[in-house]
Amino acid sequence: MRDRDTPLPLVRLWRKMVPDCYEQIDRCRAAKDDGEMHWPDYCILPINAAYTYLRYSLGWTDAAAAADCAELTACWLWRQAKVIYRFDPALAETLAGQVEDVRDTDTLPTDLLMHLPYPCIYAKVPGLLESADGFWAWIDYDINRNAPELRIQWVLDGYERSVPQVLHLLPGRSLRDCYLDTLRVTQEHMQTPVDVTDPISNMRSILSAIQLLLYLVSEGADMEDEDTGLRVVRHPPKDSKPVDKASTIAVKHVGVRIGAALRRTAATAPHCGGNTGTGGTVRPHMRRGHWHHYWTGSKADRRLVLKWTAPTMVHPEQGSDDNIVVYPVK
Repeated sequence: MRDRDTPLPLVRLWRKMVPDCYEQIDRCRAAKDDGEMHWPDYCILPINAAYTYLRYSLGWTDAAAAADCAELTACWLWRQAKVIYRFDPALAETLAGQVEDVRDTDTLPTDLLMHLPYPCIYAKVPGLLESADGFWAWIDYDINRNAPELRIQWVLDGYERSVPQVLHLLPGRSLRDCYLDTLRVTQEHMQTPVDVTDPISNMRSILSAIQLLLYLVSEGADMEDEDTGLRVVRHPPKDSKPVDKASTIAVKHVGVRIGAALRRTAATAPHCGGNTGTGGTVRPHMRRGHWHHYWTGSKADRRLVLKWTAPTMVHPEQGSDDNIVVYPVK
């Protein structure tokens, strides 16, 4: 993958603006390793560390430090392993489309989101959000709430800036609960009212990102490594020094086979018959993909397993009882 097709330009921009920024953040992380600071292990580095550095060490204003601390944290986190998940466009569009079936009473699968493949991943999905190439995703620890939150950092085309989003992770609670709790804290910081009438519409972009993240942690996900010869570990050795070169980026292609199958199905769909028919005849239509889950393991070691069911073409020919199910060909 070419350098300009990755978030490296934004990573290097921070080095250009603040030459020793990553070394200073390294010291914050080292303080936890040495037992001088404490936060849960699910979080590699809270964004509050970056905020404190920008606000008090560099003298940035409170507003500037608050606006950019998430981006600096994302750059620092991602450069440790530098993994890019490159989604097939058809699969990304299909997964994002499932947001239409999400209800604000649905329970957020926090346990699955807390176990992303790496501490910070970059999902390359141009077009998922207008003017964005993709997004960084990681789990942060909110030191004020003593609780986890999902961080999404949308990287805009050109890799010169990014836009943050956050959603509080409340185990066993509904999407609406998570959304309202997030807004409550946001309102406290911004001191301005926020619309709470339609949670799903207001959360559409972050819910689309969540659909892609859930696919990454689902059973049997269609993924294959790009042959770069790199060996990537979830937690690099403490004494390792990240090198910000494209040759050190690990690329994982997501949905190559299922995406091709989805395109073939979309190409044949117009020929499956489009008349509405009469009586009880069901018009041909595509049933959206959806999730199934089940628990496995003993009570002491229970684990939630998520599986994705691909879209199904229902009644491809008017009056037929046959369904076309999309299967990737290996």
